[in-house]
Amino acid sequence: MKFIILTYLCLQSFMITSQNQLKANSIENKLKKCSNCNKANHKKFNSCEAINKLVDIENDHLIRFNLGLPSKYYGTVWREHAEVKTTQNYISQYKSYLKDLEPYFNKPDSMHCTIYAYKGLKEGFTTQDLNTLEKTHRNIWKSREVAGWSIGYILVKYFNWKAYLIINKNSKEYHHCLAAYNKTKSYPVWKQPNIPLETIYTIGEDDTKINNLLLQHEFGWGFSEQGIHTWVTRYNVLKECNWLGAPSKKYQETAYEKPLFISTNFEAYTDYNSHVIVFPPKE
Repeated sequence: MKFIILTYLCLQSFMITSQNQLKANSIENKLKKCSNCNKANHKKFNSCEAINKLVDIENDHLIRFNLGLPSKYYGTVWREHAEVKTTQNYISQYKSYLKDLEPYFNKPDSMHCTIYAYKGLKEGFTTQDLNTLEKTHRNIWKSREVAGWSIGYILVKYFNWKAYLIINKNSKEYHHCLAAYNKTKSYPVWKQPNIPLETIYTIGEDDTKINNLLLQHEFGWGFSEQGIHTWVTRYNVLKECNWLGAPSKKYQETAYEKPLFISTNFEAYTDYNSHVIVFPPKE
């Protein structure tokens, strides 16, 4: 009888493990990696490696999240909230999360929009060019953290990337940006160096041109409304990190909360009304 019970339990364990693996494989297949990284089509930048770095991060998080396991990735603002919320064990949600994480990872990895985007960007550069980028940033802004606009400026001025302004006429900075472009062919960043632009596209009028531009580039570095939000594009899909995102289902307040990582067709993205997007030069 004991043998039958043990056999049954082993079979049950195997079935659960197999189901979890199938589920993990299904999730991972939804986030396809670029497969031609040896055929870089940009000068001094491997867009394939950059995208694959982000896909690896997203896959790792999404698989663990959907299996009910803690991910090492969490949103920075989620942590702020979790540190002041207590569990039934009278400890903060964040400390509870760290206990959940201990068997799997040595430490967590906090995320917000710029951290996420910059992890991808760094992967696309050679060590030498990345060192140049970061040294240039320190020379200009000292110890200030990287931002969507600061990296965008360096990419254009020092790496010959091309910047485009994509803006809705309802944007509060539409007329200011139009005046700046007509005068200096640049995007005016408040109290910072302006970013040279190739052209301006108007949402609702130039949608076909915008989509065609995006489809020419596997990777784009972007930010919205003076840098309030940073993101990247993979062709015509905008990829972003939500700093309110929880590390596991256990700490998600409702099923309707936005996840940590989000991908949206660019034409459907309406969170902000003005965007600067910067592309690496083609070979």
